[in-house]
Amino acid sequence: MTELLSALIPLTPSAATDLPANLGRATHAWFMDRVRAHDHRLAERLHAPNQERPFTVSNLIGGRASENHAAAQMHVSPDQTCLLRVTSFEPTLTTLLLHEILPNLPETVWLGGGHFRRAAIITTAEQAATAGQRLWVGQTTFAELTAACTLQSAIPPRITLRFASPTVFKSQDHFLPYPLPRLVFEGLTRRWNAFSPIQVHPDVNRYAEACMAITHYRLHTTTVRFGEDGARGIFPGFVGHCTYALRVKDRYWMGLIHLLAAFARYAGIGKETARGMGQARSVDAETPVETLG
Repeated sequence: MTELLSALIPLTPSAATDLPANLGRATHAWFMDRVRAHDHRLAERLHAPNQERPFTVSNLIGGRASENHAAAQMHVSPDQTCLLRVTSFEPTLTTLLLHEILPNLPETVWLGGGHFRRAAIITTAEQAATAGQRLWVGQTTFAELTAACTLQSAIPPRITLRFASPTVFKSQDHFLPYPLPRLVFEGLTRRWNAFSPIQVHPDVNRYAEACMAITHYRLHTTTVRFGEDGARGIFPGFVGHCTYALRVKDRYWMGLIHLLAAFARYAGIGKETARGMGQARSVDAETPVETLG
């Protein structure tokens, strides 16, 4: 049974229009409405405060910066295909998505005042239209992901993470827009252990802090505003990619780090991953760093 899911929903705008550049709150609300329509008790559980969210929902992907409103607005038109990405790493929600919600999505979708026509949903690499899309979809189980990452004959001594949407951490009551190893892997460990039957040893966070080093990065910062003029929150964030060296060559800890990096495709990284932030994945050494889409 599939436990982890990453799916892309292609959306074609019905008309040319300008929309808010950040639709994270709108896409989150749309997703929760879909869950609530099929299982209201699960929706209530997912919406409960002070807990890890076992899903991510992206911002609308593919809009262009509006010439009239700069970064505050995005422009969409019928000649382009946008994407909405949803993931789950909680088995009950994953099953509901795969067998009820996604197969029965309406053919039209409203987001932030924009009207879109939905195309066939992509849940496997074989269904993807582009190489970029193939890197962001998938179905697996916790056991399969664990075996793939920890039982390799040779575990690479480096990891590159691609941060496709603005990412930020909270550390000591401050927002930090920089992917320090401890912050990245501490959050991934917490999410993995909250939902996986296979527990990751918490000392992996000590390994990340003491035995990993950033060797290369290409990042730039941006500001994410929720609500009009940031009334619902303002967050600094970064996008780009970052490479880490695993300096202590201990197979056990290296395998766990690679496992958590692979898990990032489903779990996201940092804060506000249920509202479009923290879309991330690991990058194979042979694979060019690509944007989503």
